Amino acid sequence: MRLRINNYYSPFGIDTGVPLFGWQLDSEERDQCQSHYRIIFAEREVSLERCEDLLWDSGKVYSSEQFGIGYQGQPLKSVTTYYWSVAVWNQHGEMSWSDPISLFTGYLYEEAWKAKWVGDGGAKPFYARMRFAAKGKVKRAYALVSGLGHFKLYMNGEKVGPGEMDPGWTNYNKSVQYVCFDVTNHIRDGNNVIGLSVGNGFYLGDAGDRHFYTLDKGYESYGSELLAIGEWHIEYEDGSMQHVRTECENWRVRESATTLANVYGSENFDARLYPAGWYDLSYDDSSWEIPKILTPPKGKLVSQNQPPITVKTTYDTIKIEEPKDQVYVFDLGQNMSGMFEIYVSGPAGSKVTIKPGELRNEDATVATPWDIVTYSEYTLAGSGEVEVWKPDFSCYGARWVQIEGCTRDESNTSKPFIHDVKGHFVTSASMDAGHFETDDPRINKLAQIIIKAIESNLQSVHSDCPTIEKLGWIETASLMGPSIMFVKDVEALWLKITRDMIEAQTEEGLIPDIAPEYSKFSEGFRDSIAWGSAIILVPELLLKWYGNRTAMVEAYPAMKAYMRYLKSKEVEGGLINHGLGDWGIMPQSGGDYIENVETAFYYECYKRLSHFATMLGLDHDAAHYASEAERVKVVYNAKLLRWIPDEGRYAYCRRNGEFDPLNQVIQAIPLSFELVDENYRSDVEASLLNAAAGRQFKSGEIGLRYLFHALAGMKRNDIIFDMMMQPEHPSYIRFVEKGETALPEFWTDNARSRNHDMMGHILEWLYRELLGISSIADAYKEINISPLYLDSVQDIKGSYQSARGLIDVHFSYDEAGSRLSVSIPPNTTALVKIPLLSSGNDLYENGQKVDYKQVSEQGKHYAVTSIHSGAYKFHTGDL
Repeated sequence: MRLRINNYYSPFGIDTGVPLFGWQLDSEERDQCQSHYRIIFAEREVSLERCEDLLWDSGKVYSSEQFGIGYQGQPLKSVTTYYWSVAVWNQHGEMSWSDPISLFTGYLYEEAWKAKWVGDGGAKPFYARMRFAAKGKVKRAYALVSGLGHFKLYMNGEKVGPGEMDPGWTNYNKSVQYVCFDVTNHIRDGNNVIGLSVGNGFYLGDAGDRHFYTLDKGYESYGSELLAIGEWHIEYEDGSMQHVRTECENWRVRESATTLANVYGSENFDARLYPAGWYDLSYDDSSWEIPKILTPPKGKLVSQNQPPITVKTTYDTIKIEEPKDQVYVFDLGQNMSGMFEIYVSGPAGSKVTIKPGELRNEDATVATPWDIVTYSEYTLAGSGEVEVWKPDFSCYGARWVQIEGCTRDESNTSKPFIHDVKGHFVTSASMDAGHFETDDPRINKLAQIIIKAIESNLQSVHSDCPTIEKLGWIETASLMGPSIMFVKDVEALWLKITRDMIEAQTEEGLIPDIAPEYSKFSEGFRDSIAWGSAIILVPELLLKWYGNRTAMVEAYPAMKAYMRYLKSKEVEGGLINHGLGDWGIMPQSGGDYIENVETAFYYECYKRLSHFATMLGLDHDAAHYASEAERVKVVYNAKLLRWIPDEGRYAYCRRNGEFDPLNQVIQAIPLSFELVDENYRSDVEASLLNAAAGRQFKSGEIGLRYLFHALAGMKRNDIIFDMMMQPEHPSYIRFVEKGETALPEFWTDNARSRNHDMMGHILEWLYRELLGISSIADAYKEINISPLYLDSVQDIKGSYQSARGLIDVHFSYDEAGSRLSVSIPPNTTALVKIPLLSSGNDLYENGQKVDYKQVSEQGKHYAVTSIHSGAYKFHTGDL
């Protein structure tokens, strides 16, 4: 049994008085389900063992629920360690206990931190350090730390934790995240030292002389000084406590050797200024200054609930070129969101320029989109040894790293010698959730390049790209959410994104297209429903995939305010005619079909909000929003559904009546959102099939997911497959054939960004339709297993780590018959649809003939049967 606290990546720093408990069940036996559970909770582990002095005992609860179970015990205390355990009974009354696990609370209520915000009073990066003496044998110790914009924590000569660029980006006027570290093993007997290194981030942005995307779009710093805060709570074996805090006394500060920390990927570092060993105990800090107590940021300190950003993989150079004299291009083989590390030696004061990029010019030098100026500079200390450096406070999207100001000629001692470059791929530490492969290596490569783009953009927000913008454009959180959730566990991160949207909401109720909103764009780039609807659609995804109700509850007032705002923007009694429409419908261009797209999302928002209101017991709200949805649906069809004489059927058109027979999206979206009355469905489906007859995409990022959804709903996955495999753009396989290692932004060989995941919706289709895993109900408590039978793919296998456990599928076929191996976790059931090579084939499971229901789709036959938890091996045809 695997236990977890829902809504938090880590059990350390839980900053709610009502934690939500969840668990996954393990069993190799078939037909296992949970009939009861019992949760016990205490301040001492021994109390769990003895079942005494408990702060909460749920008692034996008749329920099959596995997550989102709220604490109902005695009030919890801040910065305190607790323990909990779960007992589960199966349907036969057999009981088993989990191992006990601990959690550590952050600040739960309105208590003020005892620590102070400190710094050197400047706007440039700084170091801070202090010594303290441990007072005995440490039982456990936790540190609660924040530094704005970013910080690194060191203790006794070692970096603490794997995180890069902590804390997460937020609206610092509303909330500021702190990180809770378990530092038990970092404290030594006797004297100890703590070090903090602080850089700018988005809190106090520093462009230097380089690219900073938001500066001309209204960016304003949140403060005038970089600053840090920290508390160390140390419990000794004898029960005594010690608290170490940031303050003036005993702390010292000095300027950093990082002289520029530009969050857009540019850093300057002067190794001559670096105080080597500054976070070691033996370092002499007598020349350092006493820190200043600084004005705190406006935002409330909250625990960093989402996963930290960490180095997932380190890539070595695979090729070195010299396109110009003493200009070296290091190929790392993978486009990534990277921190690029150089190995260099040479004279003191000499300077190396590092230019990462994901594009190359005709002369093979590194290029940047829009010729933006992004580079880092490293000034050598001249130690006589190989000097190693990588950025501390920024990352950038690149495959190639261009090094200037160096030589590869060992006889030239007048310049630095560049030995090597490595790429540290940084991404959210969200756990991997999926695996997928087929017998076609091109499809496998396609899945991989989409995943690399996802990983490059999973940071503390879902960014649009790691190069140009880095901003949290929120439409991808809802539109790409299902694709991402098949390969990553993003429950905690998507909750953080929901909170970002709540904090970004304006007084008028607008949910802007970007959250946190570090700059204010205009028109559709700030106010487009396909973006703003994420305030409703992201909580819906969290509910469907993880059974998470927190986002829905917290965001419900913001949802209502947003719908009031949208209603004020209606035209013609229910249409919306502002926004971007289907953005990116042609390569590197804007959107189109605004009323069709935006109004459909408007309807969908009302419909989903009505459902949420029902779940929350708000019957009046539910009825109101259902009525509003129906009103918009009537107007949508009255204004946009027209008889097309040349086609001899009804179809959706522009508001002015113009009909484009090749447009797929304006038919697919109303089909997906169930806006089409049954009397007209066959006409609209025929129009969609006609628009897709060429088997090529004509869709931007907004409509693409719904194009796949509509065609799959019509059982025309063959069309989607052919679209995916087109040799020329628009095409996914074209990207594979062109050697891309991450997904580009638009359907072209020359996209301005080569690391966007916004067009990656085919990944959801690969898992949901080709591999055949989906949820029927209740966050994968009822599972659908339905691999696709295609002539061109004969072997498909993969898995998905759902909120309830691992789902595994392997389907293959040959002339002898089809085979399907499937396993589903305890406490779930599945409806299994197994392809038959011909009608009436016998179906066997582990050699035993089983009954089934036969269904036919598009001339192909399937056997349908139901199973409970466990592993199964099905075979059709002869034994």
